[in-house]
Amino acid sequence: MNRKNIIMVGIVCVLFLFLAWYVERSEMQVETGNRIVRAKPGEGNKDVSLTLSAEGLFEDYRYPLSVREMAVTEEEADEYFERAKEEIDGSFFAEGENADCVTQDVRMAERYVSGLVEARWNLDSYHVMGVDGTVIESAVPENGEVVNATAALTCGEYRADYSFGFLVYPKARTDGERLLASVESALEAQMALENGEFVSLPEEVDGYRLVWEETKKYLVWKVLFFEAAVLILLHLVKQERVREQERNRREQMRLDYPEVVNKLLILLGAGMSLKHAWNRISARYSDKREIKTPRYIYEEMLITSHEISDGESERRAYQNFGDRTGLGVYHRLVRILIQNLNTGSRGLCQLLEQEAQNALEERRALAKKLGEEAGTRLLIPMTLMLVIVIAIIMVPAMLSFNL
Repeated sequence: MNRKNIIMVGIVCVLFLFLAWYVERSEMQVETGNRIVRAKPGEGNKDVSLTLSAEGLFEDYRYPLSVREMAVTEEEADEYFERAKEEIDGSFFAEGENADCVTQDVRMAERYVSGLVEARWNLDSYHVMGVDGTVIESAVPENGEVVNATAALTCGEYRADYSFGFLVYPKARTDGERLLASVESALEAQMALENGEFVSLPEEVDGYRLVWEETKKYLVWKVLFFEAAVLILLHLVKQERVREQERNRREQMRLDYPEVVNKLLILLGAGMSLKHAWNRISARYSDKREIKTPRYIYEEMLITSHEISDGESERRAYQNFGDRTGLGVYHRLVRILIQNLNTGSRGLCQLLEQEAQNALEERRALAKKLGEEAGTRLLIPMTLMLVIVIAIIMVPAMLSFNL
């Protein structure tokens, strides 16, 4: 683990410790002097987990305590009742309506004034309006009907009633809505008359000719779209796999470059020719290679050996080798080898020795880069774990505050 990751882990650990300390401090209910802050009216009772010790009797006895919320005074209750009535007047009717004309559902809330006042509703005409304030359209007469509502308000131990009346009218319908209502009535009548296997759909209602068609599900188009999406996703996944495989191939060949140069240097230093040294390395790999885990650069060297055996010139075979690898370091090696073919083997070992040192430095830099990239990729799951841990710690704390 490099220094950057160590620092990151240390920061995360310190942050966890700070969060744990903050949550523990925030959840403490007992203040100096054995005092517990009571909840404000409307916030509910506060449950506190205490440990009680009595000299000579018991020690560290678990003592759960439920502290009742603060009680309101009569003056405060009267003020809250007035505010609750104002809220009822402002929120009971739908927007744009008033007590003289109600055509939409009304809002009968259970609590007002931020939960300090509880309301229990009662209506005297449930046949035109449901218990939840929903207007029953079919039961409302054309000339309207008066409905009286009573809200029994409660604040602590104090009670108050608030009553008012309003006039409910049927909702104004458009021609289309009236036609749909007539169609529904005609269908109900038709189904009542025809008790057989089939139901006949009406062809004319209120002078309008009706044309019935079953709604199309367009299942074929949906399946076609789904198949196209799957094919596109499969193509994209295949392309990504090819790119990932190519990235792995290039990284592996970069890491193997110092080894290839050192093997050539040892064999050439032992007196072998370039061709024989190349064939020797390829033959050893061919004898020990594993199909499941190939070393890509030796596969390319093996192809080059076959090309030379088939009559291709060494110069052309080495150039093809460099082109297939597609990496600058192997192009540099090919230039050194072709220079050997042009001028002879004099000075080749010195060039390869220098190239081996440079390759080793490049491999170290590449290994360091890959390690840093791996550490960076680890930051994503570490960040997700941090978010999850924060949520696990903070959610119970926030719920204990009644937020």
